[in-house]
Amino acid sequence: MRSVVTTVAPQISKLPSLARSVQRVVALAGIAGYVEVIGFSDVGGIYPAIMTGNTVQLGLTVVRAQWARCGLLAFAVGLFFLGGIISSLIRRHLRRPPVELMLMAAVLVIAGVIRLHVSWRIPVELPLLALALAMQGETIARFGGVSLQTIVVTNNMVKFSDALVGRYLSGQSAPKSDEKRPDLKEVVLPGLAWLSYSVGAGAGAMASAWMRLPLIVPAVILVFLAGDLLRANSVGSESAG
Repeated sequence: MRSVVTTVAPQISKLPSLARSVQRVVALAGIAGYVEVIGFSDVGGIYPAIMTGNTVQLGLTVVRAQWARCGLLAFAVGLFFLGGIISSLIRRHLRRPPVELMLMAAVLVIAGVIRLHVSWRIPVELPLLALALAMQGETIARFGGVSLQTIVVTNNMVKFSDALVGRYLSGQSAPKSDEKRPDLKEVVLPGLAWLSYSVGAGAGAMASAWMRLPLIVPAVILVFLAGDLLRANSVGSESAG
């Protein structure tokens, strides 16, 4: 009898390595902090995408009857919500979602030119920055299997602290039957997102003071990042095929 030898191809993981996930989280969180602080400075203390802060201020201005400020905050909140809808529609109609990061880069370049005209900062720059950051939030929210938003900090801090305790600080206490020890990436990625956001904010403040067109910097990074994601998706598709 002739024996039949079956060759089993090795399974190729579709998840990126931890190092690659770290690069993407650091880049995107840094960009978010960078863009956020420039918008915050340009439009007088209103955030393009930190809706928790804007919503708190909105409630405060209502109670204090500061209607002009209240109107600006309501405008900002509404803009981000609208930007989220537009970004979601764009993503759903793109064959390759990372292309939306290239569109975001183009929006940032336009906003960078617009901000040179001070009178256009609230009516034009603020909507563009809100749209750009909404695009980022819609495009990529999972890194190496870890669900993570790079345009906010609070949720990442909660995830970081919980994973840190679960992996390193829970001691010898027996875990619940349905609770597993967090992976290293579940600790590292939220923590780095938090840190990178802060560093990005500081970099944005310095760039805004020193550069005429500071929003060019994140736009260039986004183009390279989108190219990296597109290549990774292409390789993954070929491997799956």
